[in-house]
Amino acid sequence: MNLFVLMVILSPFTAVIPGIYGIYLIYKKKAKVLKNYLTIGLILLFLCFLFSGVINKSIISIAGSFLILTYIGVSILSQKYFISKKRIDDALRLLLNLSALTSVIGIVEKIVFIIMGKPTHRIFSTYGNPNMTGAWFGSMILIALFLKYNCNDKAENKSKIDYSKTSWSLQNLYKSEDEWNNELKKFTSDTKELKNYVGKVTKSKTHLSFALDIKEKLDIRLNKLYGYVKLNQDTNKNSYKYIDMKENINRVNREYSNICSDLELEILKLSDKEYNKFMEDKKLNKKYGMYLKEIRRSKDYYLDEKSERLLANTSSISSLPGQVYELFKNMDKKTNFNSAEYKTALESSDRNERKSAYQNEFIAYNDNINTLSGLLIGQVKKNVFYSSERGYKSSLDMYLKGDDIDEKVYNKLIETVNDNMESLHKYVSLRKKVLNLDKVHYYDMFTPMVEAVDDNLTYDKAQGIIYSALSPLGKEYGDVIYKAFNEKWIDAFANDNKVSGAYCLSIYGNHPYVLLNYNNSLGSVSTLAHELGHAVYEYMSSKNQSYFNSNPSIFTHEVASTTNEALLYEMLIKNSENDQQKAYYITQYLDLIKDTLYIQTMYAEFEKTIHELVENNKSINALVLDDIWGQLLTKYYGKDYELDQLAKVGWSRIPHFYNSFYVYKYATGCSAGVSFAQDILKNGSDNYINFLKKGGSDYPINVLKDAGVNLTSTKPIEDTINKFDSLVKELEKLVSK
Repeated sequence: MNLFVLMVILSPFTAVIPGIYGIYLIYKKKAKVLKNYLTIGLILLFLCFLFSGVINKSIISIAGSFLILTYIGVSILSQKYFISKKRIDDALRLLLNLSALTSVIGIVEKIVFIIMGKPTHRIFSTYGNPNMTGAWFGSMILIALFLKYNCNDKAENKSKIDYSKTSWSLQNLYKSEDEWNNELKKFTSDTKELKNYVGKVTKSKTHLSFALDIKEKLDIRLNKLYGYVKLNQDTNKNSYKYIDMKENINRVNREYSNICSDLELEILKLSDKEYNKFMEDKKLNKKYGMYLKEIRRSKDYYLDEKSERLLANTSSISSLPGQVYELFKNMDKKTNFNSAEYKTALESSDRNERKSAYQNEFIAYNDNINTLSGLLIGQVKKNVFYSSERGYKSSLDMYLKGDDIDEKVYNKLIETVNDNMESLHKYVSLRKKVLNLDKVHYYDMFTPMVEAVDDNLTYDKAQGIIYSALSPLGKEYGDVIYKAFNEKWIDAFANDNKVSGAYCLSIYGNHPYVLLNYNNSLGSVSTLAHELGHAVYEYMSSKNQSYFNSNPSIFTHEVASTTNEALLYEMLIKNSENDQQKAYYITQYLDLIKDTLYIQTMYAEFEKTIHELVENNKSINALVLDDIWGQLLTKYYGKDYELDQLAKVGWSRIPHFYNSFYVYKYATGCSAGVSFAQDILKNGSDNYINFLKKGGSDYPINVLKDAGVNLTSTKPIEDTINKFDSLVKELEKLVSK
């Protein structure tokens, strides 16, 4: 764009080149014409000149009319480029520098000709040449109009945002922080009632039932206390107040956890015969069965009472790596972009802009790489310590046991994806071809291969798209979506005091809360669909299950979210009005599968590798982590991907590594979600809605199997890879037309 600005300013002849290029983009359907008064005015002026030239048989008028037409081309270039304050500032800075330069040249020229004895000689720099002066002022007027249009458009869109409707309200949790503090004190006091059952919880069914009833109510209250702090902290990330509040509740929770550990130990000490006798009580089994099964499943891994108490008291220490990482990411990391701006820059069609944003972001991590490697290695060593002390086969085994998942599921995922990498390599090669790149770098993996057909999807528009895409899920599901949009479940827009990313937080007895950083892109619409998948799952589960049975595993949670995204893209592709639309929506569906199945599997492979290194007493440091990450990037992206040194620190940007062995659930969730989407579109939603309502009433593999998705086999993964491959082939045909 800087080159085009230079052309406009330097000569009235070169000034037409940007315009001609813009018209070319319109002709090739690579840019769309904005329907605004400037464009309409220019078109009418073009037609007027053309008509006048034809009537008067004037070649000059006819030629002049086409010169005016090129201004529309300049408008196209400006609307594509001036999409951020930074770009506008850069353009104005260039114009200022060029103005100063031409002024100096003009003065120097004048002085030289005076010395030469030709004071009246015509000079050729901008301010001495009438033609140049005209071109200058003409370009300034045009650029001013373009900037005014763009800025006003953004201001207008911003003014239309009703923040009272797009920010969540926490009033239904606690009316004030004072109320929260009073509840925390009361909670502390009320835990004594549960403590009274220590030593006698297994005396009878009545004792056990009463104790679990008290615990259930306390757990619900604790969940609410934590939720309030979390939601406030994430929308006030620079405030130490909520850090203090979290520490206060952590301190209370440590004492409460000790009481719970004592009770659970008593349940563990029961013989199988005694335990089975308790479980014969149908009411007890139905309400607390899953919770009791979880305790008993851990029987082989519980230590003696003294050791359990010791481990419970170290919980605040063991969580330090994740807490420190969070402080770095939210408070100490300094970059030029907030999360939404960085995402927008990385999706830019301007390679220099996305490279600059990438370098700015990654350098912030690279500058602290030894600290960050220390944190992650600390997290891994913590996992190895706990798994070893409790007698698990490995850290992976310990974490998978929580969901009753066999290690084969995890390993088969990695093996199946590794055996089918060709489709992803074809995707990267196609990206290289379409974007006309020498090699694909990390910062080239996020810009759309096909120009966005929906470049201003306001939050209101997004809601309409969501309603339409999720309509196959039926009225019951749609009613919950309506509640989410209209009852302040969602905090939608980014700001400097808000954490990056997106999530859904469920608080039993209240509605779920959804955090977004919405930026009017289709990617944001997809994220909204994703998080609403979590929200509706939690809502339906809590409405149909008791507390201990209501909390679905993250394993199935990611199924619910990905199903929504798959339905979104299936709808958009099906309803495409032309090849360009279809191609664009296909690229977005491809990116969903790429980011969720392939890349999350890569993350899972990285986690497994570094844990195995520590478990085998191998040396590990920042360089080792960088090398492993670099090798994985090369393996997954293929021969057309260029690995640069900075990309190797990408592992340090993944917060999910502090929630160990979590990321594979995205990949399995993607496979199951794509399978569910196909079934819903073919057979209706009843089966899927029943799956959602079951919540956490059974282990995830069983719940999914009952719904027709068997993740103990590789079929769902292979089916999703086949879907990805077919989309790559279809896209290749469309972009080759």
